[in-house]
Amino acid sequence: MDLSLGKLQHLVSVARCGSFSRAAMELNLSQPALSRSIATIEERYGFAIFNRVGHGVEPTAAGLQVLEQARPLLEGLRVFESNMGLLAGGRGGRLSMGMAPLLASELVPRFTGDFFGTSDTQLRVMVRPGEELVEALANNEVEMIFFPGPHVADAGEIELERVGDARPACVVRQGHPLTGRKNLQLADLADYPWASSVEDPVGPPIPSRSRMVCDNYHILRDAVMATELVCICSQAFIAEELRDGRLVEIVIDGLPLPPTAIFAGRLKGRVHSPLAARALAAIRGYLAA
Repeated sequence: MDLSLGKLQHLVSVARCGSFSRAAMELNLSQPALSRSIATIEERYGFAIFNRVGHGVEPTAAGLQVLEQARPLLEGLRVFESNMGLLAGGRGGRLSMGMAPLLASELVPRFTGDFFGTSDTQLRVMVRPGEELVEALANNEVEMIFFPGPHVADAGEIELERVGDARPACVVRQGHPLTGRKNLQLADLADYPWASSVEDPVGPPIPSRSRMVCDNYHILRDAVMATELVCICSQAFIAEELRDGRLVEIVIDGLPLPPTAIFAGRLKGRVHSPLAARALAAIRGYLAA
């Protein structure tokens, strides 16, 4: 006979109720079946767990020691079952994901508000360029990654899913000399410093001789608002600054800014955890808004 968790529950219920009949009602068992269950344990191990006292029972000295160990086992099972339910619903557990810098700046503040509205969750976000994210995914450091399409040349063993698009905008600060000019050309940028998150941005070469490279977009945004820097950034990330006029979008002939595809990646053959699936759905929704 294996000493199952069900039989441990029988022991604990009888001890709590002080009666086989009351415990049987609680467990939805017949009293003879419950009595046989307890007797089987006592016979197997060769000692009495309960003393029969009048119309009830009480634990023996050895029985008290058995119950001392049985109760935390059953409590651990209840916690386990609860956690399994949270995991299944994407409302608990741990999630490690990676994001390219601009996506992290734009999406993580929005995502964490929903993420930590759930029970007992832990979130780790790795912020790296696309190629480094692919390496981290291959090494199982993160469960999934998010990045703009051009940032990963060869996905290799990564399964990609397009989850939305980012609309870029070329912006300068309020009152910047370029805001008052019409029919701007690439050559007009030569006199102004250029800001970007990577050494070699995708697109036509910028004629500016001065450049600031910073992969922290919050710093980059604040630097553009305080100087004469020109920068291409996600429109969603700077939406508030565009609305209140602290940043101004400028249009430059010869500088096309098509939407940038955003991809989610996971190792081929892997299945998302429920929490990761929930996060993916949330981020897809943010990008569609």
